[in-house]
Amino acid sequence: MANYSAATQLNMEPSQTDFYHPYQPYVIQLEFMMNLYKCIEEKKVGIFESPTGTGKSLSLICGALTWLRDHERRMLNATFGQTDASDWLLQAEFAAQRRALMLEREELELKLTKLREEENRQKQRGSDARGFKKARTAVIQNQVSVDDDFLVEDYESDSERTAASTTSKEGFSSSTQALLDKLRPSVKATDVEEPGSDRLKVIFCSRTHSQLTQFVNELRRVKPPPSMDLMIDDAKQNSKLEEIVKHLALGSRKNLCINPKVLQLSSTAAINERCLDLQKPGIAKDKKCPHLPSKEDKARVDAFRDRVISQIRDIEDVGNLGKDLQICPYYASRTAIAPVEILTLPYPLLLQKSAREAMGISVRDNVVIIDEAHNLMDAIADTFSVSLRLSQIEQALRQMTAYAIRFKQRLKGKNRVYVTQVIRLLNSLIDCLQVVTEKAHSHEVTVTAAKLMSGKGADQVKPHKLLQYLYESKLCHKVEGYSDSQSDEKPNTGKGAMMQFQNFLTVLMNPDDEGRFFAGRQDKDIVVRYTLLDPREHFREIVEESRAVILAGGTMSPMSDYADYLFSYLNRESLEMFSFGHVIPPSHLFAQAVVKGPSNIDFDFTFERRGSESMIVELGNMVLRTCTVVPDGVVVFFPSYDYLTQVISVWQRCPASCSLMQSLAAKKTVFQESKGAAADDLLRDYAIAIDSGKGGLLLSVVGGKLSEGINFSDKLGRAVIAVGLPFPNANGAEWKAKMQHIEELQYHQCKKAGKTEGESRAAAKSASRDFYENACMRAVNQSIGRVIRHRNDYAVILMVDRRFSTARITQKLPGWIKDSMHNSPVAWKVTEADIEAFFKAKE
Repeated sequence: MANYSAATQLNMEPSQTDFYHPYQPYVIQLEFMMNLYKCIEEKKVGIFESPTGTGKSLSLICGALTWLRDHERRMLNATFGQTDASDWLLQAEFAAQRRALMLEREELELKLTKLREEENRQKQRGSDARGFKKARTAVIQNQVSVDDDFLVEDYESDSERTAASTTSKEGFSSSTQALLDKLRPSVKATDVEEPGSDRLKVIFCSRTHSQLTQFVNELRRVKPPPSMDLMIDDAKQNSKLEEIVKHLALGSRKNLCINPKVLQLSSTAAINERCLDLQKPGIAKDKKCPHLPSKEDKARVDAFRDRVISQIRDIEDVGNLGKDLQICPYYASRTAIAPVEILTLPYPLLLQKSAREAMGISVRDNVVIIDEAHNLMDAIADTFSVSLRLSQIEQALRQMTAYAIRFKQRLKGKNRVYVTQVIRLLNSLIDCLQVVTEKAHSHEVTVTAAKLMSGKGADQVKPHKLLQYLYESKLCHKVEGYSDSQSDEKPNTGKGAMMQFQNFLTVLMNPDDEGRFFAGRQDKDIVVRYTLLDPREHFREIVEESRAVILAGGTMSPMSDYADYLFSYLNRESLEMFSFGHVIPPSHLFAQAVVKGPSNIDFDFTFERRGSESMIVELGNMVLRTCTVVPDGVVVFFPSYDYLTQVISVWQRCPASCSLMQSLAAKKTVFQESKGAAADDLLRDYAIAIDSGKGGLLLSVVGGKLSEGINFSDKLGRAVIAVGLPFPNANGAEWKAKMQHIEELQYHQCKKAGKTEGESRAAAKSASRDFYENACMRAVNQSIGRVIRHRNDYAVILMVDRRFSTARITQKLPGWIKDSMHNSPVAWKVTEADIEAFFKAKE
């Protein structure tokens, strides 16, 4: 037994030391892939920080797919090879099973190979490959003019269940989720059966489809090891059959719908609702979506399933394939999930349980990889947070009242009761928001669910009963449909006031320790919003069901928040954190905290002191001298748009003889990011100015459009300057609630551990301060970390504020930047000379 264990442990090593990387991997890439492989094998949660430009995507792909194929081969050998040699009957049975599995895999690979070859031939011939297209003449009716279609059906039993909408947000609290699971039984959307066998998978998730497309492009480069030796048997010879990577890109209806009359609707909710409407039981055949798969479409669905995995396709390719075959790619994709090895999907499809269930995605025993995970906790909070405008509530009340008047004589029993409750609750929300915001003036304030439901008899409403009714009766959707039918405006504009109210009603049931309600004035309106404060429970099911969870990003530092507030329920042995260096040599990065300017004025951009005009002028002189010694592009990040505006105002008038802005413009072409404006044109003009030889100075904002996802590689970013620390507003209602929540968590943990009252309070205060600083530094790190894009790139990083020289802040920088910094602050003239020498060495 001991010998077998040792042999098994030896087999846990990767089948190839370079992990089948398409290029010669760097040492840090090998370390990344080895640690990723071990994390997955040992069923752990891993947090991986690897700077932009270090080939993170390829490292994730090669490490994960090598493990996947190695694991399948090991499991195959363990299942069919560990039999008693004396039991020849059992050996024969296992051999037959093994051969059957190999034949199944060989048939699949041969079929996919033929499909690839045929598709390549069609591309060469310029064919549109629409071999399965059927003529269809069905007309989709977007509007129903008969009032009866808007009347809710008789509703006499609270336990009676009908088809439920899946458009609302899910997973708000464990108790609420359990309730919603009962309220919304699953609905089988199509008559097409899915394959039974489900292959082990890597589920790869990122924020946007553009990031997923970049990942798919990298995936095309990789050829992982085979999971078994497959042979092709032809008349000439027996040869090995290539086992291609089976990949599927999944998306929402909005991404994959091919029905033009549905796709033209402006909001995701409207698209989802229209799609569900067109497949309701009892709907006339000529009103159903012509692309929805049915039993009669099995041949086309099978063709879609095989073709979609025959090549590695991005989400756009999947949509185009659906158009080619005239079959809905959103629903047809589900049949392709079982045989694939790697799924790519955006955050919402992974984070919402209802979305996973609707798509047929299971994380159980699979590997979940989340890229660009530096904002995962914020993404979870955003996914499960809801806002509602007073104007929407007032619109919903008008719609609901008009509906109640129109159908007054026909609403009976509990329909009448629940319609009345909706009107009461809408009135209560309106009264509460008007009173609260009158007292608060321009400030946002915290409100409670009890307060929101305290008026006009709404306190007698049982939210879970009302919510059950709304889901089962589809009242909100019917009210909106009736309102659209009575309006001269274009229907389904995406406002969805009643549906937004229904979403908001869900979070009214959430416990106070998970989130808070905030109300305040915004854009001449009053807004009430629910913000999730504790993301743990909403990600916990994914962690507990999956084999391993990997969070990866270019700037994950500081990492302590993930351990403390996302995975606090895990044993620390189950959580691994890695921060890898850069692929550039040390001589290619110059990083420095700048504490004083050219005139020896201190840089202290705390909120209380940042308005000092003398310091702002000193900053301008420092930027000017930086632009003098730095070639090509310089990017400056400010804490906020308001402060950027204030700084430019000072630079334009001081000194009067020749403003700093004029001096800067004489050195480089100056560009300014503005709130709400598109970044594409700005970046294009900035690049053109640099290519012209004049150089460019880009003034931008931490957390703005240019601080994430933009690579200032080579000449686009020879220097990046971070001005001050962009701390969130600690006096705002939301951040007060967040810090209070952190303090309460830490306090109870300390008390549980036996610490004194004083120790517990002090630790709680320290934890909330740390959390506050970490949020700031993640934003800084994300901004300054994008100037090095590849091994031969080089740049200067200047962090302008005395606080950047403190150990407390420095330790929150990524390792590759921290290791390049001087240990102690130096005078500006020394820094300027070092920068000049840095670039001279690159000539």
